[in-house]
Amino acid sequence: MIIRFFIMQLALLLMAVASPVFAQDNDQNSTTEKNASDTPVIPADYKEEGIASWYGEKFQGKVTASGDPYDMEKLTAAHNYLPLGVKVTVTNLGNDKSIAVIINDRGPFVPDRIIDLSRAAARQLGFIDAGKAKVLIRPYRAEAKKDSAAIAGPSQKKLYGAFYIQVGAYKVKDNADRLVERLRKAGFHNSRIVRVVTDSAQIFKVQLGLYKTLAKVRAANMKIGSGFPGTFVLADVIQDK
Repeated sequence: MIIRFFIMQLALLLMAVASPVFAQDNDQNSTTEKNASDTPVIPADYKEEGIASWYGEKFQGKVTASGDPYDMEKLTAAHNYLPLGVKVTVTNLGNDKSIAVIINDRGPFVPDRIIDLSRAAARQLGFIDAGKAKVLIRPYRAEAKKDSAAIAGPSQKKLYGAFYIQVGAYKVKDNADRLVERLRKAGFHNSRIVRVVTDSAQIFKVQLGLYKTLAKVRAANMKIGSGFPGTFVLADVIQDK
């Protein structure tokens, strides 16, 4: 009987070890992997209106949030939460010029601005000298026609989806692991490490989440504190409700 009891206990133990453990309500640390070639999407009726600026020589060659070096002569842009790799159309509302850009970086980190464009994009939109302009951001559509009703429409405010707070990004995973441990000791148990692979590098991003609305993730980001500077909001998926 004793031998049979121990055999049963051993079998149960092996079953427990073999069974996968899943995080519930996103309150446990995790590691995921993404390929930079994955195609992100945003809602067809997404639009955002506000002030755009541009960045140039000071950042030339520096690594962007996507892992690629910044090239001011390419048609790219930085946005705080649109998925990296998504293509959008930006219209200068002052002169009605439009251009398609790819979101490959995070920013601008200035309260009154919604997008930072490359120098090439700002040149084509006609505000190099002014430094900033009022713009409208919409999903990119091949053969898109101008729609005055869309331009006159209100900015999209109620966004839902899968939002995260990025706390850091490293080329060495050990550094990412150390940040996760610091977050855990500070009371943040919903972190994840995302390994992003590009043609030129791999980046380990440390993020907190998920949060289901833009409002909730922004509120959470405000509470992180000065111990983790440089955090920003991003999104994997955005949808309307």
